[in-house]
Amino acid sequence: MVCCFRFPGTRWWYWSYSLVALLTLPHAAPAQAPPPGTDYLAPLKTKDLSRLWRADRLVFYGTPGADVFPEPLGFIGANYQRFYLHYTSVRPAPGQPYVYQVSGKTRVKTNVCAFTGTITVVKARLYKAPNAEHPQLREGELTCRVELAEDRRQPGSGTLSGTLTTYFYLDAKGQPQYNSLEPMDGFSNNQCVATWTSYATRQRKPCHWGDFKIPESGDLDFSVSDFEVAAKYVPNGWQTYMAALEG
Repeated sequence: MVCCFRFPGTRWWYWSYSLVALLTLPHAAPAQAPPPGTDYLAPLKTKDLSRLWRADRLVFYGTPGADVFPEPLGFIGANYQRFYLHYTSVRPAPGQPYVYQVSGKTRVKTNVCAFTGTITVVKARLYKAPNAEHPQLREGELTCRVELAEDRRQPGSGTLSGTLTTYFYLDAKGQPQYNSLEPMDGFSNNQCVATWTSYATRQRKPCHWGDFKIPESGDLDFSVSDFEVAAKYVPNGWQTYMAALEG
């Protein structure tokens, strides 16, 4: 099914694509080791990868039409308070291969902060085996360093620093595309594990986000299919999300 909701007071929509849930567990399934691969960083030096993180539309390979590009799901702090992150711009940094300049906004509760920063690709792997369902295509993954700085003039602002994992496939022209080859239960992409640090107090909080799922989310997410929030955390900003998910 496809579910959607809108950021209150904005035009930003989030779409969740999933199949019928087959199983729910107290914790999300543990991450599996990545498939064997080879280094693929050098071939990406001249490629524009910005559409892996921001685009107008997301096409699920082999299906007609397209969905709105997903807005990340995220949390901040030990209580899994909902964290919103929206990119307004992602573009290659002039003269700096593998570096992308980004800007956008974050939101926690009603506090909105503008940010600028970079996504830097530090590692790329191309899997040795082709995709089982689409053997003409090769898949891979990027490991990126994320450094974001919220506007110091805004209350409750700080910095975000972490590691982002992005999954891609190579199209017929060899251009990396957002990996949507198998949008099955537990589908995810752009998984970021980061730390937020306050400018004012230097307090540090875990802050993780991702498309369709959130990495290392503990008991926040109890499902292996859709991202479903445990009841005890729903009051921490997840009310509209669960209302939309439940129809």
